[in-house]
Amino acid sequence: MTNLRIFFGLLLALPLLLAGTCSTPAPGPPDAGIYHTYAEISTELQELQTQFPAIAKVMAIGESVEERTIWALKISDNVAQEEDEAAVLFVGGHHSREWISVDVPFLLAKHLLQNYQTDSAVKNMVDSGEIWIVPLLNPDGHQYSVISNRLWRKNRRNNGDGSFGVDLNRNYGHKWGGPGSSGETFSDIYRGPVAFSEPETAAIRNLAAQHQFVALLSYHNYSQLVLFPWGHTSAPAPDQALLSQLARTMADSIFNVHSQRYTPEQSSDLYLASGDATDWLYGETRAPSFTVELRPRSSNPGFVLPDSEIQPTFEENLPAALFLIEWTQSADRRMSSTL
Repeated sequence: MTNLRIFFGLLLALPLLLAGTCSTPAPGPPDAGIYHTYAEISTELQELQTQFPAIAKVMAIGESVEERTIWALKISDNVAQEEDEAAVLFVGGHHSREWISVDVPFLLAKHLLQNYQTDSAVKNMVDSGEIWIVPLLNPDGHQYSVISNRLWRKNRRNNGDGSFGVDLNRNYGHKWGGPGSSGETFSDIYRGPVAFSEPETAAIRNLAAQHQFVALLSYHNYSQLVLFPWGHTSAPAPDQALLSQLARTMADSIFNVHSQRYTPEQSSDLYLASGDATDWLYGETRAPSFTVELRPRSSNPGFVLPDSEIQPTFEENLPAALFLIEWTQSADRRMSSTL
């Protein structure tokens, strides 16, 4: 009798046991290892504002195609006020797969805020200007790269023909539609139907219209380069001597940290590209604008840079970013802008 009770008890419990065994656990949040995901960037930017409220202000500057907030961090003394000070813009994450391009500007923000009270040079930069950092311009594409396709490049626009995505760094207005971009929707360098068709690039355009940036640094990877306009043509830019000098200085300051050589050159020396961020801001305002192609130098490991490389990549690029900030606040910059 006892054995029968046990037998029937097991029969009754079997569906519950099978349900527990076969159920699929709920997926966890996207995980990029030490690299930051969109959710982590969003949270940590807010934490920086909470920790340093006098000099850090987080602002929503737009929404992505999939309605994720695009965040900008303003760093300045009297951060809630609009002062007549030189403003410089750092942007990361145009391209989804370039994860290191997100972490470097985010770590720059942390460095400035955490060293404000103890480093007189940093304090002077923050007190004398406005430093704007948009660490992740393409949150949808980045999220897709983390959870579905590590090598995805574009945003996640549904183009309506079975293809997805616009290359944000071919969607800016200056010389949009020229060489080095594509009208084919399936192309990795699809430029979009019109300039600034994407809310992500429109967010940068609108931010620049409000704050008159005097310099721009856009982070990408890979190749270890410091690039300056023009990208849409091999012809020299009007301020080529100045742009080349600033790029050489930044490249030298990078080399002095870990002996990693970043080559300074005109963007078109790498390849032609029309409608990119640096050509646009320089073309519209003559503000010196640069693209830094971060580690590694070659396609191995290419975009899939090990996370052990995050810290040294940031360390070597920090002096170049600080130099550019200082230059925007210098008499040399004011003199060059009157030439």
